[in-house]
Amino acid sequence: MKIPTLVRLLAALAAVPCGAMTIDDPGAGHRLHMLTPRGYLPSAAVLVRVEVRDAQGRIERALWDATVRLATDAPGVTLSTNEVRLWNGLGSVLLTLGGGGGDFNLIASMGSLTATQSMASLAHASVTAVGGTLAGEATAWSGVILITNDVIVPTNHVLTLEPDTLVLIEGVASGTTANDLLVNGALRSLGTENEPVTITCADARLRWGQIRHTGTLLSTAPTNVYRHTHITLGGRAPGEGHTGTGPVLRPTNAKLVFDHCSLTDYAQTVRGVAGYGTPGKVMQARDCELTFIDCLMARARMGPEISRTSLFCSNTWIVEMRGNDDADGIYPHDQGAGQSIVFSGCVLGSGDDDGIDTLGSEVAIEDCILRDWNNRTEDAKAISVFNGATAVRHSLIVDSTVGIAAKWSSGPTTLVTLDHCTLTGNLTNVLANWKANAPGPYIDYRITNCVLWGGDPVQSDFGPTNFSIGYSTLSEPWPGEGNLEADPRFVDVATHDYRLQPFSPCIDSGSPAAPPDPDGSSTDMGYATFVAPPPALQAAPPSSSPGLFQFVLTAYTNRCYVVESSADFVVWRDVTTHFQVSPAMIIDDSAANGHRFYRVRLAP
Repeated sequence: MKIPTLVRLLAALAAVPCGAMTIDDPGAGHRLHMLTPRGYLPSAAVLVRVEVRDAQGRIERALWDATVRLATDAPGVTLSTNEVRLWNGLGSVLLTLGGGGGDFNLIASMGSLTATQSMASLAHASVTAVGGTLAGEATAWSGVILITNDVIVPTNHVLTLEPDTLVLIEGVASGTTANDLLVNGALRSLGTENEPVTITCADARLRWGQIRHTGTLLSTAPTNVYRHTHITLGGRAPGEGHTGTGPVLRPTNAKLVFDHCSLTDYAQTVRGVAGYGTPGKVMQARDCELTFIDCLMARARMGPEISRTSLFCSNTWIVEMRGNDDADGIYPHDQGAGQSIVFSGCVLGSGDDDGIDTLGSEVAIEDCILRDWNNRTEDAKAISVFNGATAVRHSLIVDSTVGIAAKWSSGPTTLVTLDHCTLTGNLTNVLANWKANAPGPYIDYRITNCVLWGGDPVQSDFGPTNFSIGYSTLSEPWPGEGNLEADPRFVDVATHDYRLQPFSPCIDSGSPAAPPDPDGSSTDMGYATFVAPPPALQAAPPSSSPGLFQFVLTAYTNRCYVVESSADFVVWRDVTTHFQVSPAMIIDDSAANGHRFYRVRLAP
């Protein structure tokens, strides 16, 4: 009976479960990654960005909340704080360093994970002072640069910031006039992961002004590139737009690409402290093309406010926007002809007003997490739609005052499309909203394959005709084909694990018209596609039929599985493709002879 013994071995290997991730044990292949400059000056602040990455190098968004501890190996060096808060696997802190100075190692730790970064003192480094209009056609900065008054990059001039450049800008304590970097030509900030560029204030107690990109026509504008660049402590500039605060980045008729950049610490974000929500926000842009890839925006009055501008925002975190009014994650106005606004793989969390606040724009949101927009004094919303059209797919919207609110003031009907989304933990999940400047009622929600669970799942200031809902589960009865009033059975709400438990009513219950899930089964409701537990094989009692071997397949039902055999672990042949209709079923192999190894996998 050697074959059954071998089958049992393979079954044991196939059935090892994947444990839930915890701070103490993030799981195999995870690592802590710390991004900091290589050098520092005690007078200037240092941004420390920390990420938990999985085995594929992706930020681990399933790590909902965590704290990373910081320490040094030099007793004479002190840190202004020793904690970094992570939001879905990523966080940052702006440090000031005290004590005797000198070189040291900065050590980050979280549970069993650690990361170390060497920090070299630049106290004796040469400093190049600059100001005024740059001469010639090109300038390259490296080392330590001190901007003592406005720097102008003229038309047709290219300013390059080499890797590991530290740009210090002399700042001011108050007001809206400070040193600026005025780019009429092009800027290339070419940091690397190991040698980022830093643009910050020369004195960590002060703030500088803004970087202003100004072109004549968008069609002929050069592309400005910021790569692995930390831009901190700006915002002493004239107030503009939604909040009347100073934008640190002020492009007009410009093309900008931000790749692995951190744009942080432009406002006081501690409630009750003088200057709360001032002085700066991230950006005010008009007639631009913007790209953000793997970026972080944090601790400002608000994120970018953009108009007549295309935006592609991928794998970017926008968190901790604070202020007494309009502290939004991002505020996209209507774009120009042919321009698109796309968010993909982003996290927008924890602000005083709205995560994404639209104004007449057409916006696509895909595979995003929006969380903790829950300031009731501001009527905060994860997504606020004012006119235009917003499409949200495969996204998770939780723990906010309102998940999505839509308003209409004029023009075409406001359209909101939700597909394969989970909204839960919100006081109201979806809202057709009346306001004095948006009287409605022309609001059209089209919701399919979604989970609207808890709180008030659907609310209208007008009537139920604002909503067309199908193949979704809600925490109240709602008419519509395929709708359920059934607990979705999340894995663990307390730890923000919104995956579906086995045999959740949402599994395979989505629209028959939707494409199947990756495992070939009917689509599920909600954000998280259900992944069946690994199948297992074990030997059945010997068959009385000569040449017939039987074994038991234990597997999740309503799925197809491929059973294979091999005599040498090299060449495998298909035994059968099997549809599992009950948890345990007998599988026959009539071609069994000699020694055989068996394995089973989910069939796509």
